[in-house]
Amino acid sequence: MRKKFLFIIIGTLLLFPQIVLPLYSAEQRDIELKAHEIVARVDSILDYPKGIIKGSMQHITPDGRSRSVNLKGFISEDDYLFTFTSKKRGEEQRILYNLRGEDIWVYHVFAIKLFNKRDIDRFNRILSTNYYYIDLSNADLQSNYNAEIIGDSIIKGYECYELKLYPIFKKGEYGLLTLYVEKSDYIPLRIDYHDTDTVIFKTLSISRVITEKNRIIPIRYDMLDILKGTLTILEFNSFDEDIDLDRNIFRHQNLGLRK
Repeated sequence: MRKKFLFIIIGTLLLFPQIVLPLYSAEQRDIELKAHEIVARVDSILDYPKGIIKGSMQHITPDGRSRSVNLKGFISEDDYLFTFTSKKRGEEQRILYNLRGEDIWVYHVFAIKLFNKRDIDRFNRILSTNYYYIDLSNADLQSNYNAEIIGDSIIKGYECYELKLYPIFKKGEYGLLTLYVEKSDYIPLRIDYHDTDTVIFKTLSISRVITEKNRIIPIRYDMLDILKGTLTILEFNSFDEDIDLDRNIFRHQNLGLRK
């Protein structure tokens, strides 16, 4: 009798697997959808305001020495141009991001050389700071990583979602990202960068935000290189969104012509 009952159960599951399978798959889909929605909101917060933005980048070494450069960004929907200028050396570098960083061009002013950063070269450092070229590209996390919620955490006293982000494209120095997102406003308070062995080697903290035109805008990012003990502070101090940008500035052929 028991064998007959067991055969009936097995036969029912084979004929009608939807009886039990949706219980897990629906829950799994909800988790994946939730993670995708969180990352999409993070992307919208990290998106640069359109127009002209100004700020500075300060690099601090463990012995207390520091070096600062001013930066100016020309921001359109999918293309960005950043210029870096120091008091002692004047304009040093121009970085052009086309298609949200799918194509990165770097012009060294003093060397009068133009470079196209591809694959692993996108992970070169900007002016010897903790920022890689890819870090300023604002490439969508949701387009480049598969996200998974792994739990909750407390960061800076705020309740956060903790997510693991696995790169879709394996070329590069980032083998994994850990993302901490504040639950109420979806502000990404911290991103931990793991190497290809999944060891954390640098971390980014958003330490200051403002609310302007009903949107949250991060204005200070602290990038810590754990291995070297260096800190790079990226800070934006002004935004001019009421301006029409000349599309020609986003052509790499014109990078060396700008004065």
